[in-house]
Amino acid sequence: MAVVEPYVMSPEADSPETVTDAARDAALALFRDQGPAVYRFATALTRHRDDAEDVVQETFLKLLRHLQAGGSRANLRGWLFTVAAHACRDRQRRRLRWLPWTTDREPAVDPPPLADEDGRIGAARRALAGLAGRDRLLLTLRAQGLSYREMAAAAGIKEASVGRLLARALARWERACQRAVPMANVFRRPTS
Repeated sequence: MAVVEPYVMSPEADSPETVTDAARDAALALFRDQGPAVYRFATALTRHRDDAEDVVQETFLKLLRHLQAGGSRANLRGWLFTVAAHACRDRQRRRLRWLPWTTDREPAVDPPPLADEDGRIGAARRALAGLAGRDRLLLTLRAQGLSYREMAAAAGIKEASVGRLLARALARWERACQRAVPMANVFRRPTS
């Protein structure tokens, strides 16, 4: 994803001059630093590039409004992923409400190509795509490096349940990967 300078608008006015420089600078710095990670996260959850781009845009507009209103600056990375997770859920609900999902109407998002000589990465991605939504959400949040507390907030579950649910999701993912590539263990690096 190419990093594009966002056009910053105030939610209260039509003039971008009403946004404080501090809020604009903080939002821009977070966009440059976390924008690609939020995009990858949204793509993994929504499975649609267009929706993922919209989620990123909504997330950073909400961040700008949050900063402009003087909201807390503590743990903004966790805040971004929580807002993005909620935006992904909202988009998925809207999709289900308006059009029944069928594979012929919506092609799946093809992830960026990676060197995958033995097929393990592709198998892992296909297995991840086949998991239930909550499992996919927890695994992608963890892959982004979020703490259990941040994951609980983003997923809307109790912090005490994160470890157990994440372990179950990882076990289901590992089983799905082994079914996809029975002779290769996707979770282990090949030995030389």
